[in-house]
Amino acid sequence: MKKCACGLLSVIFLFSLIILNGCSDFSFNPIGTWEYNEEIYYVDGKEVERVGKEDMLYESTKYIFEKSGTGYITVSDDPTLNFTYDYDDEKVNLHIKQPNGVNNSNGGTSDTEYKIINNEKDNSIKLVRTEKYKSKDDSGKEVEVKVEYVLVKI
Repeated sequence: MKKCACGLLSVIFLFSLIILNGCSDFSFNPIGTWEYNEEIYYVDGKEVERVGKEDMLYESTKYIFEKSGTGYITVSDDPTLNFTYDYDDEKVNLHIKQPNGVNNSNGGTSDTEYKIINNEKDNSIKLVRTEKYKSKDDSGKEVEVKVEYVLVKI
């Protein structure tokens, strides 16, 4: 009788491991709290400035990813915007619900893509959103500006 019970428990345990290992299709999972940590500015491909969270307009901005595929953004720990998200091993797409009265072409949501950056030196993961645009420098010459907005998991 004990052998049957042990065998049955072993089979149940084995199936549980198989099922739990199959739950995630990706090695990356954004669930948890991510903090807006840094902005990096480039002009014509050359880094010109780094702005840390202590120097940003909103010192404490966090993105909270929940298990249900939803989340919200807080500024100074006050919830401000809700979003839904989807992801794979390369990127996280946020579908941010805009506040009432904000018009856009996407029916009240704006889509934002964050690339997943693995830093093997310190074994950390960052989410990075990049914007590029043309501008003029002090002499009037046209330059390409790139800004990286960085989130880190806390």
